[in-house]
Parts: sequence; structure tokens; C-alpha cells
Amino acid sequence: MPAKLTLFPSQRAPRLLVLRDGETLEVGRDPRSDLVIEDRRVSKRHARLRWAGQGWAVEDLGSKNGTTVNGEPPLPGAELRNRDWISFGGLVGSFETLTAAQAATLDSERLARIQTSAVMRRRLSGDLERIDLLLRFLESAMLVTQTERGFVLVAGPDATLRAEVAAGFTPEELDHDRFRGSVGAVRQAIETGRPVVASDARLDPRLGKRPSVVAQGIGSLACVPLRREHRLLGLIYVDSLRVGPAFTDVDVQTLEILADHTAAVLAGAGFRETDRRPLGPLERELVATLQRRLRELLPAV
Repeated sequence: MPAKLTLFPSQRAPRLLVLRDGETLEVGRDPRSDLVIEDRRVSKRHARLRWAGQGWAVEDLGSKNGTTVNGEPPLPGAELRNRDWISFGGLVGSFETLTAAQAATLDSERLARIQTSAVMRRRLSGDLERIDLLLRFLESAMLVTQTERGFVLVAGPDATLRAEVAAGFTPEELDHDRFRGSVGAVRQAIETGRPVVASDARLDPRLGKRPSVVAQGIGSLACVPLRREHRLLGLIYVDSLRVGPAFTDVDVQTLEILADHTAAVLAGAGFRETDRRPLGPLERELVATLQRRLRELLPAV
């Protein structure tokens, strides 16, 4: 019977893995591991998920921080049960048994997301006006993540990030002090150069403690840099005021693919300031307010 292992890394989307009958996987930070986990708490060779004939068992491989099942060291040969919680050195994962139909559904959903990202990439063409390209990118990102609001920042000739497009916000929301929570995620993505993802921002150890996040009631957010050859070209931010379905690693991978594609188009299309299609009055007001708030908050967040 197949099973599902869902890992919950800090500051990243949950990672889902379908386990097949007969599989045995070595877990660790080593790139040669069957299941590579990039987390400092996890040893290079940390644990082994072993097929035990009718199900899976987990055994520690002498890791520094240990492996537990439901808070206790795993018993030798004991099979994992449905809804067991596994800790790999502090990185928590949930184990669930699946029917063959459920495993097939997960495979189909993953394939559908991959196909959707291919369709979305085709819509992000270098033939578009710069503003239309960024608007389509933002719309696609909000669709993938099932979020309600967002904006795209693009680096100018002086490498300063400036707002280009935004959607779902009102000027009043951007002007409110609660907007600091959103900018905190932006700064974190800039500093680390990596996506910042929270399926429930209020529970996130770094973002959830911000009074602005609590007050604004941000349910989920994602902030992904746009990079080209190690150069930051911009970033995209999306969020939702409701806690929706948890982002999965496939959602974030799709968002990163769209970001990489958009960055490539921006870098190769030779856009100039004079090529810009003018924004409408409401769009101009929203982007101007966003830009002003970013200038105020980014240095201090």
C-alpha cells in the first residue's frame, strides 16, 4: 500500500513525497541521498525509510540530532502507522497511508500543475509590452498560489527595486502601518536570495511574531526573487488574508519556474523606459503609493 510523507521545513512550503511499495530511501543532507533535505538540523546520512514487507519502518543512522516517531525513538522493526509524526533532527514530517487511487490522484495533480506551468510560460512572451508581461506574471502567480493580492518589483539601472504592477490592494491598505509585515517578507527574500513561503504566516516563527502580520491577518504569503545569472532583477510578492490550502513544493516550484522565465524575458527583451504602456489612473495611484511605502519601510524593516 502506498504512503505519503509530508515534510514541513521552516520558511519553505511543505514538501510532499509519495512512497511506493518496495522502496527504501536514505534521508539526509548529502546530495547523494535518496531524499535530500537541506536543513542544518539534518545530518548528511540521517535516517532510512525502509520497506518492511507490508509497510515502512524508519531507523536512525547515527545522526547528530536523532530521529523520533511521535516524540520517541523508533523501535527496531516497528512499522509506521497512519498519521505518525516523524522528526528528522527537529524537521517534522507526517506519515499517511494511501490507497492506490489516492496515490494516483496525487500523481495526476502534480502532472496537471506541471502542464499548467507550461501553459502559463507560453503566455509570458517577450512580444508583450513590459507592463502586460508583468501583469500576466502576477496574475499567473496568484492563480498558482490561490492568493488574492500581490505586486512585482523590478530593479532599475541603479539596482534599486521599484514597484511596477500591483493587484488586490487598495492605496489605504498600503498606507497602513500593517503593511510592514508584507515588506518584512520582501526584505527576507532580498537578504537570503531565496523564496520566502508561509502557508500560515501567523504561525511562522519569523513572520508571525510581527504585530503587522497579526493585525493584518495575513493567512499565507510567498515572495520569490527574479534572478538572472546571480543578478537580482526583481521579485514578486503574493499573499492572502485567509488561510487557504497549504502551499506545496510543487506550487513553489511552479512559481519559481514562472519567475525564472519572466526574469529571462526581462533580461533578454531589451525593454526601455520609453517602451512602457502607461498605467491607468487607479493603477498609477496604487503603484505610486506602493513605491512610496517601500522607500519608507525597506531600510528599516
